[in-house]
Amino acid sequence: MVAVTALLRLRGRVLVFALAACLLPAGASAGGGPQGGQFGYGPHVKEARAVLACAPWGKHPAPYRTCLENHFLQLIEQSHDSADELPKIDAYVGSVGGWLQLNCHLIMHNVGRRFAVAEHVTLENLLDYLPKSNNPDCSAGFSHGLLIALGPQIMKMGPHAAAAECAKADTRYERYSCVHGLGHAYARIYLDYPMPALAACKLLGPEDAVDCAQGVFHDYWIAVAGLDAAHAHPGMTTSPRKLCGQYGGNYARACWYRALLEHPPTFPVDSAKAELRACAGLHDLQQKACITGASLIRSNDPFVQMSTCAHLPAVFQVACARGVQVPQVALASNGERLSLAAACGADARQARYGCYWWLGKALNVVTNGKAVRAVCPHLGTAFARSACVVGAKTYEGPLITFS
Repeated sequence: MVAVTALLRLRGRVLVFALAACLLPAGASAGGGPQGGQFGYGPHVKEARAVLACAPWGKHPAPYRTCLENHFLQLIEQSHDSADELPKIDAYVGSVGGWLQLNCHLIMHNVGRRFAVAEHVTLENLLDYLPKSNNPDCSAGFSHGLLIALGPQIMKMGPHAAAAECAKADTRYERYSCVHGLGHAYARIYLDYPMPALAACKLLGPEDAVDCAQGVFHDYWIAVAGLDAAHAHPGMTTSPRKLCGQYGGNYARACWYRALLEHPPTFPVDSAKAELRACAGLHDLQQKACITGASLIRSNDPFVQMSTCAHLPAVFQVACARGVQVPQVALASNGERLSLAAACGADARQARYGCYWWLGKALNVVTNGKAVRAVCPHLGTAFARSACVVGAKTYEGPLITFS
């Protein structure tokens, strides 16, 4: 994949978003945690040591990735408790930020695959190993890696049993991430050909099919980028417009949601104008689905994303909200989550209901059903409160566009 960057703003800081492996990993020389150099490492001592041990390879991306994978795997295995160790890794990586945080999800794909083989993980004991976290970065990547490794078991067990295992996860986010991971697994089984993988997702049932499909499309774009040992094959289109244009409805939304993340445009998507430029020439649902994907890569900061949405034409504002990275406030205070939902008030009048509805749903997912009581009732108007509650009550249904 040709190196492509998109400038992202994170609470006033400008970060370089780089999924291409050839960019220098800025995280290689990062400090030791939230309190900087406390005792040389900060509060996350084991996690900091695992990362900083790879610093000598920091200017050589391939060996740096390999070193991180090896040290993370060793750390997780030595903990004898992946479910609790992954959130600790998330905390350290989040404190460092930069390249490491932006790449941790994909790095953990391979760690999860290797861990599953080494620890003889099965679908029956999968829940013992899934991270106890709603974090979309390291923890989610590890979960997806586990499921990719379990592909043959998933096929042998059949779709209904696989869906039933995911349904046993403790939180709504973990259940979603598990179904998304099934999509990755099906994609690898079918060598990243979308049609048979999507057919396998459909057999999971209407509640899970589209969220599984997003995992299929995600893996497709990873394969196009030549990452994560995914199966690039002759005839793969590198054009999101060509691939996603083949699908309608929620499948089109799922396709576009991951397309620009893994295959970004050649210019920075750093404003409402840039989002419109990225989707120029498309029409109707395809254009709105593209706007969702453009919103996703606009920033890691959901407040910056929401502010950008408010500057779009009204017809695109709800689609833009669907790309907002709500999991970033999963561990925030209720006040911060309330502020995020309240940002819908800056949208055009005709877009506000859909925005409040979506934020209610997404916030209820990352709080495992608590936002319907802790956030929605505290919005400033009856209209906002009602729309938020209605959306929140659908949180067990398909999410379609979610990280």
